[in-house]
Amino acid sequence: FSAMREGFVVPLPLTPGFFQSLLGGRVDWATGLPQPGDGVVGEFVGACARMVTDVDRGSVGSLEEVAADPEWSRKYMQPPGEEPVAPAPFSVFADAASFLETGAGGAPLCHGGESRNVGVDNLREFVQLAADFWLDNGVRRQMVAFRRGVYDVLGQDASALWAFTAVELRRLLCGEDEVYWTEKELEEHISCGGGYTTTSDQIRWLREEMLEMQQPLRAKFLEFVTSCPRLPPGGLRELRLSVHPDPVVGARLPRSRACVHRLFLPRYVSREELASQLHEAILSSGGHHEHNLPP
Repeated sequence: FSAMREGFVVPLPLTPGFFQSLLGGRVDWATGLPQPGDGVVGEFVGACARMVTDVDRGSVGSLEEVAADPEWSRKYMQPPGEEPVAPAPFSVFADAASFLETGAGGAPLCHGGESRNVGVDNLREFVQLAADFWLDNGVRRQMVAFRRGVYDVLGQDASALWAFTAVELRRLLCGEDEVYWTEKELEEHISCGGGYTTTSDQIRWLREEMLEMQQPLRAKFLEFVTSCPRLPPGGLRELRLSVHPDPVVGARLPRSRACVHRLFLPRYVSREELASQLHEAILSSGGHHEHNLPP
């Protein structure tokens, strides 16, 4: 929260359920437990919770019928926006799961949990114990410590957090889930300096490359330029990205000054050269190329 107050995004894999608990609200286990695509280990637990919830709501058949569906994996284990997972019934996943924190590992959810297999007959008990661990008993001490830290940082201003919803708080602290930008946003919110203008070939080629990037590469690009793989609330407008020519004669790869969100882009002679060198810098960099750069 100190970072948030200073305008920084902290790309932690915190779920809306975490912030719902922080605000003292009840967390729905169907959405509060890890889900496929969340980036949090334990997605099988969340899939089981959604399965039980669907059955209880009457939107599907019995647990036995849903578990026998050969397309179960595609209904409950499919990460949004990713390649389709292989079709498989519930038993393919359950046979490898026990009464453990994530189903596959972690703390036992009950005495002897590591030796209890998960099945349709005990699925409700598994989900209830997992929800208690993930959303209540297992994180109670950590949540108390986190709240204490919030008050240590924000003091009396911490009460203002309760004006936000859990989803809004997550966006403020952790940034946007999706790295999204349009051609218009790129034209309006990338500033140029050092001799580059919005009509420079290199800037135009850069915008074209950024538009064609898929989500994983967009996140890597942001991490290379800003040290954070997510956009802040407000997107590119709030990111304040700037692009300058690299002052080093003969520079081959782009470099960045992450603390000010500045990309140093050599004067490439073609879009193909820019694309090749930019991708190499993004994908090969273990850090940022900030050596001997001007302010």
